[in-house]
Amino acid sequence: MLTFDEILGIVYLLLTVVGFLGNCVLLFLNTFNYLIAQRTRPINLIIIHLAFSNAMLLLFRGIPTTTRLWRVKCLLDGTAIKIITYMQSLTRSLSLCSTCILSVFQAITISPNNSIWSQPKMRAPKSIIPCILLCWIFNLLLYVILLQYHDDAKNRTDSKYGCNNWYRSLDLKNKNHVKIIVIICVYDTLFLCLMMFSSAHMVSILYLHKKHVKHIHSNSLSSKISPETRATQTILLLVGIYVLLNLFSPIFVLCMFYFKNLNTWVIHTSAFLSLWYPAVSPFILISTDNQIPRTCAHS
Repeated sequence: MLTFDEILGIVYLLLTVVGFLGNCVLLFLNTFNYLIAQRTRPINLIIIHLAFSNAMLLLFRGIPTTTRLWRVKCLLDGTAIKIITYMQSLTRSLSLCSTCILSVFQAITISPNNSIWSQPKMRAPKSIIPCILLCWIFNLLLYVILLQYHDDAKNRTDSKYGCNNWYRSLDLKNKNHVKIIVIICVYDTLFLCLMMFSSAHMVSILYLHKKHVKHIHSNSLSSKISPETRATQTILLLVGIYVLLNLFSPIFVLCMFYFKNLNTWVIHTSAFLSLWYPAVSPFILISTDNQIPRTCAHS
């Protein structure tokens, strides 16, 4: 008879495997489309980076969570645990940055040519690769610095719930650990606010556009949604899912510190929410992008 944790581990494993495969398919299709298509879309580069970040996030967070639930004994030393923890944090931030870049880029792309966004709209496609490189450099350095603050190396490998990572051994009484929490919260908040601002901008543009062309489609039997509108709606959905799932993260972190007896279910819930977005996002992008299968079919 399987225990609750073993069943939960199977759920985590399925979510990790399905999400990883979905991101691999999304990564392949967009890379193929970007290299083969006669008219490439700059947004494909962002989606490629998002798919890669999400795939790595699922591997480095999903598998350790599954092994912890299955009570697999930790065979890693402190250095290996630090590397896994570093990759968990890095891939999570890269996923956040990719989603933010995707949202901002689409908001600029659909802005009217005669608005104040005309100059950024012309420069946006050429700025994608520098922005992605800047995200990598910044996040690589940020989490190297944060790991130096985490000086509590004891009791990291002897947990009966598997290998501990630095989030599970943070202590609010330690000033260095408080710095880690504050920096991560401020970092996430800035990107979430930027995503929400760009999403509000896209909603306003879609509303004004729909209102402007309403009289054109009033006598039509059917009106097709433009590719730009469909892409914008998809990105709005992704941003909405990401923001909704990550709004609860600070609450779980605080519960983890203040209520020790709630650690187990808080960690499980927080891990599940962190895996949900990278697992679902590739299927949303694949199902709403008609250019990918069409390009593959004509090749």
